[in-house]
Amino acid sequence: MLYLMLAIACNLAIAMILKYAGRQGMDRVAMLAANYAIAVVLALLFLTVGGAPAGRTLHLDPGLVALGVFAGALFIENFFIYAYATHVAGMSLAIAVMRVAVVIPFMASWWIWGETPTPTQGAGLLLATIAFFLIARPGRETDGAHPESREKGRHRARIFGVLLLLFLGSGLVDVSLKTFDEVYASENSRALFLLMLFGVALIIGVGFVVRARLRTGRRPSPRTLRWGALLGLANYGSAAFFLRAIRELSGPFVFPVNHISLVIGGAVLGVLVWGERLARLNVIGLALAAAALVLLSV
Repeated sequence: MLYLMLAIACNLAIAMILKYAGRQGMDRVAMLAANYAIAVVLALLFLTVGGAPAGRTLHLDPGLVALGVFAGALFIENFFIYAYATHVAGMSLAIAVMRVAVVIPFMASWWIWGETPTPTQGAGLLLATIAFFLIARPGRETDGAHPESREKGRHRARIFGVLLLLFLGSGLVDVSLKTFDEVYASENSRALFLLMLFGVALIIGVGFVVRARLRTGRRPSPRTLRWGALLGLANYGSAAFFLRAIRELSGPFVFPVNHISLVIGGAVLGVLVWGERLARLNVIGLALAAAALVLLSV
């Protein structure tokens, strides 16, 4: 249970760091590049000490390389969208949308790999879809910030668009990992595949940082890099602790507890720490999301 609590704490820490960085106007690209640099270093240390699981390596055929590059690019792009979403839509809604996006790999498993959902899971898919549209409706905080109706409408559309991109990106990240498990996992190391994803994300992030440096002459501030390193520790910790929790506790217990704790914890922290104000439909959406996550885990 301790590892599950630590995994939840790390996930909430990620959202808090991204929200703080947005409020402080930090360079998100540089921070995310530093985050993946730390993740790569920690993954290398882990593999050096523990070795590749079961002696497996990566058989880099073209399909696996293409999947790794696509997933790595998707990792950093979705993390960037998540950072932006916590700033413009609020931490509570961004976290909830990421959790509800589990419906996309569920649908992919059904349509591509023939894993038919149970009637209970089907109800969860329906609830999760409804929850997304309720969650993606901007709350009263947004309304008060834009008194002109046309500007308000544009702002609402922008928030909905960001949350929709986050929903799709988060779901596609899970689909890419599901694809690895279904097609390549029997002959390849998952740990090394994740290291490849982090490496691709790092290369892309560094490329953007260098480009910004050449174009503007600005370099990332030490403060941004420090927060990026802290983000990397939380990011790696969330994955490591969650994997340990899965080994010690049953999946049907770990998954709903993890997802629901993040939805509720994100909402509480968003309201109490950052002063986010949720509309009534947002609150209903969060409640439906929690119920959907329970049904999908049955």
